Amino acid sequence: MLKKLLIFTGIIVGFFLLINYVLMPLYVKHSDTVITPKVIGSNYIEAKKIIEDAGLEIIQGDIKYDENIQIGMILDQNPPPDATVKYGRRIYVTISGGEQLSEVPNLKGKSLRDAKFTLEQRGLKLGETVRKPTQEFPEDVVISQIIQPGSKVKRNTKLDLILSDGPQIGDLKVPSLVGKSLEEAKKIITDSKLKIGKITYQTNNNVPAGQIVDQYPKQDKSANENTAVDIFVARKKVIEQTEILEDDPDGNANVKDSDEGNDPDVMKEKPLIKKDDGADKSDKPSVTKPDKEKDDKVKKETPKTDNPGKKNDNNADDSDPN
Repeated sequence: MLKKLLIFTGIIVGFFLLINYVLMPLYVKHSDTVITPKVIGSNYIEAKKIIEDAGLEIIQGDIKYDENIQIGMILDQNPPPDATVKYGRRIYVTISGGEQLSEVPNLKGKSLRDAKFTLEQRGLKLGETVRKPTQEFPEDVVISQIIQPGSKVKRNTKLDLILSDGPQIGDLKVPSLVGKSLEEAKKIITDSKLKIGKITYQTNNNVPAGQIVDQYPKQDKSANENTAVDIFVARKKVIEQTEILEDDPDGNANVKDSDEGNDPDVMKEKPLIKKDDGADKSDKPSVTKPDKEKDDKVKKETPKTDNPGKKNDNNADDSDPN
């Protein structure tokens, strides 16, 4: 019986000690309130120490990008400064991400147009491009990029790319011919150890006749000694007036051929010209009115005879004795 009493007493004492030294301190501690400190304007490490020393817990919340505020600085806090909160309350802070960064995309294998569009979507820009002959990629496709994919860079950063220039044809380069005269272009092609290809004339009034306006292959393309360079030459479009042949009784225009029609630098149009009503229709000299009246007078003075073979008595020979 005494043994049971001692055991019961021990249990009571232990329960009292547990409540007094363990449960009560915990209850009192959590029921305490504290004033939230101000951490706005501090960096995250400083803010963390201030909040934890106050018996509170710091939690990183949103990130706002501002190029004028250093990265890691506290922009806002919740609950705000000087608020009364329970001991151990969580304090959520908004920190600055500095200037907003963009992730560099993987552009390898994309066409130049697609690569530029992808960069613009991420707030980035196309930088310088370098071309390199390759058998692996078609022309104008990205072979590689200077800044590796996945890197974080500032917005509006320019990315330099290496583009494919197509398969390597030879060790020669196609020269620039645009703006040169035809003779100059021929000499440049020959001096470059290339062949003169097809020469095509195109009507173009914006440049002098005989000037090269285009070429194929383009400038700096890979070539060899068998590569033929086609050139496109400008020619003028002019209008030339022509005469109407005088022997056309209907007044229709007959276009005369001109030796200049064979000039490849000039393409001519020959419109019709109205016929001059006062122009002569024949090469024969015209008969004037006075001459015509004179002829009529002579005819009237000449007598007529019934027998053209008989001589007129008035015109008989005066020497006839009879």
